[in-house]
Amino acid sequence: MLEPIDYQKIFTYFEEISNVPRGSYHNEKISDYLVNFAKEHGLEYRVDEALNVVIKKPASPDCTRDEPVMLQGHMDMVCVSEDQTHDFQKQGLKLLIRDDYLEAEGTTLGGDDGIALAYMLAVLSRDEITHPPIEAVFTTDEEVGMDGASALDVSDLRAKRLINIDNEEEGVLLVSCAGGATARVTFRQEKTICSGEVITFSVSGLTGGHSGTEIAKHPLNASILLGRILAQAYEDHPFRLLSFTGGDKDNVITREAVCRIICDTDAAALVQSLQKHAGVCGEEVRSAEPRVQFGVQREDISQIECFDSGFTEAVLRFLNLTITGVQVMSGDVPGMVESSLNMGIAATGEDEIRFGFSVRSQKGSYRDHMLEQLRWLGDCVSQGKAVFGFEVFGRYPAWDYKRDSLLRDIMIEESRKVLGREPRVEGIHAGLECGILSHKIPGLDIVSMGPDILDIHTVKERMSISSARRNFDLLLRVLERLAR
Repeated sequence: MLEPIDYQKIFTYFEEISNVPRGSYHNEKISDYLVNFAKEHGLEYRVDEALNVVIKKPASPDCTRDEPVMLQGHMDMVCVSEDQTHDFQKQGLKLLIRDDYLEAEGTTLGGDDGIALAYMLAVLSRDEITHPPIEAVFTTDEEVGMDGASALDVSDLRAKRLINIDNEEEGVLLVSCAGGATARVTFRQEKTICSGEVITFSVSGLTGGHSGTEIAKHPLNASILLGRILAQAYEDHPFRLLSFTGGDKDNVITREAVCRIICDTDAAALVQSLQKHAGVCGEEVRSAEPRVQFGVQREDISQIECFDSGFTEAVLRFLNLTITGVQVMSGDVPGMVESSLNMGIAATGEDEIRFGFSVRSQKGSYRDHMLEQLRWLGDCVSQGKAVFGFEVFGRYPAWDYKRDSLLRDIMIEESRKVLGREPRVEGIHAGLECGILSHKIPGLDIVSMGPDILDIHTVKERMSISSARRNFDLLLRVLERLAR
């Protein structure tokens, strides 16, 4: 189907890959495909328990250097279909060509990271390309936690330079990424029976966004804003918390939050105070968040379970004192966030209120510092008021900016020639497999590249055909430079 647009076999392999089911957690078939490819081409390979595949190819005859280069991308794709009827475990994708774009009918395209597989297979399959020894590393389950890269055994890999092909913007060379962790803060208390008037108060209409790529824009966090208004109103008219909810993903900046509180004194005065402080905050943030809205509802309830006033104060203090948003800007990459954290989840259980944070930093030491800040703050505000809990999950390392990088210098020079413009050299404030690989192989010189892929992880995903061709040319030129 893609023969009319094929270019040096990259679209031949992309089409073959697209016929193989390869959703996250279901890597068996694509891993087997890669193993069979290696066998058919007489190439050395290995596959591990995580189904990662490593394929090695000797240097081309005209190569004058013996040091290998690693090419790396991930097998799995995010599986989203328009009508939920596509069976990604059994069915391949239906590819479409629309002008300069390659798309998939009714589903995600899997250009992230199918194009990496196609590039690597095209390099491995062709004998006329000038290149140093190749170590092609195909990892699993990147989209759901980078599990494959974490499990990868690197003991037999000799490469000191890595070209990662998991970037979706042509002309951008990524040279660093954040490390991070997930933290959970919990306040527990057995509820008691109380009576009064229940008030539901909400914040909605905020911009939100991804806490890695969007946090530098300083969008407001709905849970933090709601906590501020509640704390101000509490000073005027004390109440007790029934519940507090906001967001469902720790790495997404919360767009809306809602709480239920109970007042056994003057509920009307409390509502008036909430509205007054919401009005002040609304005017304060109106330029940045023009669609912010506040909602309030009242209902009489004779008896209901609630947290006591001490617990309420502890939660309100935590919401108003917690660190969130950008903490440090990078000194190496202008305009890039170095360290941040985001309270993306606020949830109420039977006897607890918990908060989930995504913590990110280019520096592992500062990541750990922010985690300690959260732990100390929670411990301080909960003393004698609530049982405090703190857990950290899924730590992953950063990929630090390398001040002296031959690979980066070569890729900048060749990008100018291929693209006809100066490339942007950037870091990304999110986790990439490069961080894990740089941690496993100290001193690894890494650059991440790729063609234009728009609206990834959605049914609108599409990849520029011309960009994919140009970026493959760029890859070949870089390999030739590294061979001599």
